[in-house]
Amino acid sequence: MADPCSSLRRGMKLAVALLIAFALFAAGCSSSDDDLSAENSSGQNGAASSSGSISVTGSSTVEPITNLLAEAFAAKNPNVAFSVAGPGSGDGHKAACAGEVPIWNSSRQIMDSEDECLAEAGIGFIELRVGIDGISVITAAANDTVDCLNFADVYSLVGVESTGFSSWTDANSLNAELGGTGPFSGGALEIFAPGEESGTFDSFIEIALEDVWESRVEEGHADENFAVRPDYNASANDNVIIDGIAGNDSSLGWVGFAFADENRDVVKLLEIDDGDGCVSPTPETIASAEFPIARFLYTYIDAAQASDPAIKAFVDFMLSDEGQIYVVEAGYVNLDSTDLEQSRSNWTNLTTGKNF
Repeated sequence: MADPCSSLRRGMKLAVALLIAFALFAAGCSSSDDDLSAENSSGQNGAASSSGSISVTGSSTVEPITNLLAEAFAAKNPNVAFSVAGPGSGDGHKAACAGEVPIWNSSRQIMDSEDECLAEAGIGFIELRVGIDGISVITAAANDTVDCLNFADVYSLVGVESTGFSSWTDANSLNAELGGTGPFSGGALEIFAPGEESGTFDSFIEIALEDVWESRVEEGHADENFAVRPDYNASANDNVIIDGIAGNDSSLGWVGFAFADENRDVVKLLEIDDGDGCVSPTPETIASAEFPIARFLYTYIDAAQASDPAIKAFVDFMLSDEGQIYVVEAGYVNLDSTDLEQSRSNWTNLTTGKNF
């Protein structure tokens, strides 16, 4: 895309790597203890710079927050080497269960099956909420045929019963049966969205599709094993989704709000109506839960590795007042004080298991 901000986002991983490498080089040219001081959980200067290595994987949605935190932390702690990846929430939980990472991100709360896997592996985890994100239903910026959808509309277009629909008008009969807002007009129905490895995929089903889908299953109309039609363009890369949406005028899909918001020049963020009128996704409507498709973001810590000096210093920084700045800088919404204090308490007391 031509938008320089979007291009900057795509280069985030490389930028973080280069900045961290520069910080490591600069360490040999500086002897200031103040410049190298760690941050404690109150956002104030700690005693000494940390050293070691930290590997983080999991959600591509949470990854931008971690990248910014790693960049800021490395500037103060240049002897800490970072590896930050974002293949997907499910991948992060799998890596944690295999004992491969001390920290992993998720754009949804850990599933019972993932909790059980960790328990069987003898791995205790500390659960932290780190921010709030909305899921934006999007189409191309040039699409002037639709502005707002309700959940019946969304299901009739991307739910399992829409398998094989190749145009918006193909969904009209199902939409009318579900009591949607159609009929739809427009061209080919090109769908681009996250795949099953993504926490955004799971959250979208739970929030936007599940009620309609379960009702249709009970009535004998829908496959009980699949909520989403399988014949769409799935990708773990949010930028690939944005490109697909932007390149097809009659497209439809979903992605985390932060990624959609920074690409408003090429994608259109649709309003969503869950019965109380159409609501546009904004930081304010997401924080207030007025926007119907919102979810919490999580970071998980292997409890056995929580005492590692580098990990402890980094998580202290992440939960500090300064660390919270990077949640907003990455395009997300800060937690309210109650949830933030719960995360801090979980970390301070090394409380394991699901706590939210």
